[in-house]
Amino acid sequence: MSTYKSKLLYIAGWDRSGSTILDQILGQLEGFFTVGELAAIWDRGPDCLCGCGSILKNCGIWNRIFTEAFGVGPDRFDFHAARRDRPCWARFRHLWLLANPPLRRLFQRSLEPHLELTQKLYQAVSRVTGARVIVDSSKRPTHAYLLQLSGIGVPYIVHLVRDPRGCAYSYQIRKPHPDPGIRRMPTMHPAKSSLQWIGSNLAFRVLWGDSCERYMLVRYEDFITQPRDTVRRILEFVGEPAHPLSFLSSNSVFLQPLHGVFGNPSRFHTGEVQLKLDERWKSQMKERDKFVVTALTSPWLSTYGYPLHANGIAPTGVEVQNAGNQQDRRCEPLL
Repeated sequence: MSTYKSKLLYIAGWDRSGSTILDQILGQLEGFFTVGELAAIWDRGPDCLCGCGSILKNCGIWNRIFTEAFGVGPDRFDFHAARRDRPCWARFRHLWLLANPPLRRLFQRSLEPHLELTQKLYQAVSRVTGARVIVDSSKRPTHAYLLQLSGIGVPYIVHLVRDPRGCAYSYQIRKPHPDPGIRRMPTMHPAKSSLQWIGSNLAFRVLWGDSCERYMLVRYEDFITQPRDTVRRILEFVGEPAHPLSFLSSNSVFLQPLHGVFGNPSRFHTGEVQLKLDERWKSQMKERDKFVVTALTSPWLSTYGYPLHANGIAPTGVEVQNAGNQQDRRCEPLL
């Protein structure tokens, strides 16, 4: 039986949608602990850079967590075995198989070691930090579903969506990364980013969107322009009392160092950070790239309240009304 006590808040969606800054803001709240994009920890290993600035094996918090979970620190933990035990079929393209119970039973034995590993790690995070809410910004639907299957409970899904043209443009910008193991953030063709945007967002809507108790849709544009209101709604969503938000204003946030293990380089920003809506894609993105992204994603733009015209202005406050009429949905069990 699971001894997991914390609530798990999972920031979902596609890359370059503002998940890191939302993750950092939530991690400042009393009783909240952010693990960053913890899905990447098995691939990154003991030398990945923690949000506190230390590499994982030298971070006191993660040494305590790994010792609690596995009896050894990150420097002695067998990350190679962890990667080996992760089933190769549990990838995004196999999500349909993972989410189908009769088919999943055929591969259950190959899945069990990874689920057990996942459960031990998150239980250790809960015990060591004493957090009421653990925030994971891994975004991937497969990882969210694996967390659900691991026995630590159904996560609270905060589905963060950004205009796909903004995501695609961000993926075109070459950005340095302070982690020597990464050096540069990856780039991606606009067409591929668009298809990933469609697949990722559709997966979360299909798998969790019918549960009004466990699914909340937030648009990046509304979050950045109304950060205090967004955080208050998230607190209400996860059943947490109202917190003092003195560190957060309408256009800036004061950030303390946190311990997220992976994510955008902005997770290393501390002190006062300006919150500014990034719409450079409207003026700087090539017209042909705008056309490609708009053409591919056009059937879903209005679903999230985005205009078909690339330079149009997306109205605020439509994240629920335009996302499948969530108010009219019944709260149904997920499993």
